[in-house]
Amino acid sequence: MTVSDSRIRVLLTVPHLNSTASPYREMIAIAKYLPQDEFSLTICSLRKNGISETGPVLDTMNIPYFVARFRPRGYTLKQIRQSLADQALINQSGPFDIQHSLDFTSSPFEALLARFHRRVFVYSQRNLNPNGHKQALRIKATATHRIIAVSKAVEAFLHSHGVTSSKIQHVPLGIDLSTMTYGTEKADKPTRRVLSVGHIVSLKRQEVAIRAVALLANTMPNIRLDIAGAVTDQRYYEELQSLVRETGLSERVRFLGLRDDVPDLMRQADVLVLCSESEAFGWVILEAMSVGLPAVASAVDGPKTIIDDGCNGLLVPVGDVEGYAQAISSVLTNSALAAELATNGRRLVEERYSAERMVQQIADLYRDVVQQR
Repeated sequence: MTVSDSRIRVLLTVPHLNSTASPYREMIAIAKYLPQDEFSLTICSLRKNGISETGPVLDTMNIPYFVARFRPRGYTLKQIRQSLADQALINQSGPFDIQHSLDFTSSPFEALLARFHRRVFVYSQRNLNPNGHKQALRIKATATHRIIAVSKAVEAFLHSHGVTSSKIQHVPLGIDLSTMTYGTEKADKPTRRVLSVGHIVSLKRQEVAIRAVALLANTMPNIRLDIAGAVTDQRYYEELQSLVRETGLSERVRFLGLRDDVPDLMRQADVLVLCSESEAFGWVILEAMSVGLPAVASAVDGPKTIIDDGCNGLLVPVGDVEGYAQAISSVLTNSALAAELATNGRRLVEERYSAERMVQQIADLYRDVVQQR
């Protein structure tokens, strides 16, 4: 394929290259679907984590990558100097027309450094800035040419911090359906599996899923709960373990830890539960829909954007244990409902949340900001 020297040169920055954590899938989708005849893509990782696994994948896609501190990894004078020194490495790998950051921090350093080196700066806001510094985020937004909001909830959050509509572009996350095998046929098995996926942290409220299963245990002796996710809050994890013992579910609940086979776990499960008290989007819901797993989620902004209650999933008020139990029971005991939710969920992903659609919208944004400049 012949490419033009006038291609738009894009530097995509990511916090790491680990395949088991975000933003790996967004990064790979951009690398795979961004038109190479129009764009020249280079990836810069803040850390070496995952490079041995992901590097060969990028090599097969002919995507150059390197490791450099595009922002300080802390706030000491030494770390700031290290980041400033690494700007020379970034410049040598360029020049770049656009620097698109998939980094999650509210730190404005990357935006300010990109502007200093005369690169258009774009970043994706995919969370509601938990534990982030509000003033730092405002400075970052001010120094940014365009912000990608992955959901309407994120868009509203940015507006609440004074970001103007002209600076925000709504681009929902997209999933690569070619990597997600769809199938609603469940093999006959002695157990019915409820699956929870997410970091073990109080915001995710896995205790609600445990209590809901406890309510169903007497009438559904074959029900089981699998909780997959890295432990990021040890105290909360210990509380969950105590709750499992107190509710007599020691033989019914498994903590699986961080997994790299979540789609496989979903194909083995009968229903997904997401009990979070806050979600900017709800990536795990898209994963479940992609493989044909019915989803039951808390009725907060992110999931409400994706799920049409009763059509492609079920929504439950935050913390409503009885509501979750009823919704789980409905899916497990009504095969027609489960099949309908699964079919409509997959169709929704195909129509609105595919990786190709996401990258197409990102490419349009790239063209727009370069043309404006």
